[in-house]
Amino acid sequence: MVGGAITLPNVPMEWTWRQLATEPFWQALQEVGLSVADVDLVACAYNDRSIVDSSIGPQVADALGMIPKPVVITSSACAGNGVASYVAWNAIASGRCDIVVSLGFARSDNYDAMESMNSQGNYVDFDYLMGLTHINYGAIRDAYYRQKYGATLEDVARWVYQCHWYARRNPLAKAYGQPMPVLEDLAADTPEADRDRQATNRGGVASCMVFAGEEIARQLTDKPVVFDVAYAYRSPYIGEFFNFPVAGLREHDLAEFSGLKVAAQEAYAIAGITTDAIDVAQVHDLTAYEGFMAIEALGLCPFGEAKHFVRANEMALGGRCPVNTYGGGAAFGHGSVGCDFQAGVLENFWQLRAEAGERQVQDARVGVNSSYGTHHSLDVVGVVQRGW
Repeated sequence: MVGGAITLPNVPMEWTWRQLATEPFWQALQEVGLSVADVDLVACAYNDRSIVDSSIGPQVADALGMIPKPVVITSSACAGNGVASYVAWNAIASGRCDIVVSLGFARSDNYDAMESMNSQGNYVDFDYLMGLTHINYGAIRDAYYRQKYGATLEDVARWVYQCHWYARRNPLAKAYGQPMPVLEDLAADTPEADRDRQATNRGGVASCMVFAGEEIARQLTDKPVVFDVAYAYRSPYIGEFFNFPVAGLREHDLAEFSGLKVAAQEAYAIAGITTDAIDVAQVHDLTAYEGFMAIEALGLCPFGEAKHFVRANEMALGGRCPVNTYGGGAAFGHGSVGCDFQAGVLENFWQLRAEAGERQVQDARVGVNSSYGTHHSLDVVGVVQRGW
């Protein structure tokens, strides 16, 4: 990995999807010193319902100036650019490509809000979540985790507060420049506090990363970062989060991200690391409970012990493993395939290169990140390591 870019959270609503896709693409190439002609393939994930043509590969290729070279389109909800990065990794590992770009873009719209994404609308499958909306499902999952493992609102507030602390030091975060919240207010049992503990939406957003074979990477930068990625699927049906008849999944339930655990084990094996080597981590956390479940599945602490990890300030700078130094869902913002995976990879990329400013983790050498899509029926894990 040699570079990348993310659009700021205030992308104008009048931008077309082509503008949204090309902005980080051009920015990343310019940063690395490459031209479009140098790129062999683009792996692109999108979540933009303003695109009426289902065959957008040629359109994206044309917008980016890639024709006649290939653009591979993927669609796996919020973890989509994790899957695109998997495609990019394999394109280089196969020896067929030298330089590949992983791109993701997404736009919020005003006719398909999260509350309306139910099984009779967005997914047209009544059994998908037993008729539940995204909000219903998330509330059930969080409540189940809280009951099983005893996490409190104060634990949740501490997670969100730390994410805001990091975001105030990240110019790319949506909460950058805003006043810090009050910890006691975040811990209150009120609708207002509950809203403040949730992820904020970034609106239209796009991001990309530039990958190259090892020899070429060293020609492009004196600080290349080795990138590895793995992903795993789990059944999207909520009832099958219990006793699912597959090894690695059956011993866990709705309170554990078993698919993420499987993906993490594969990613660590490919990268040749153990959890003890991890210096910094970024996780996709639309709620703090999801953050707790993510760091447990990544092996940063045992299942059910994230509350102790947070209480001991282990996610803060100077702690066992700083977490969500980019700001997390509550403060950086939720960007769907626009940045939920790549924001974490890029933050770790900058951390390893000591380019994170006030939120810098001292002597970071190994970083991991996770992202999920469609209620954790897809989990992606990325690992970055210093390549110099």
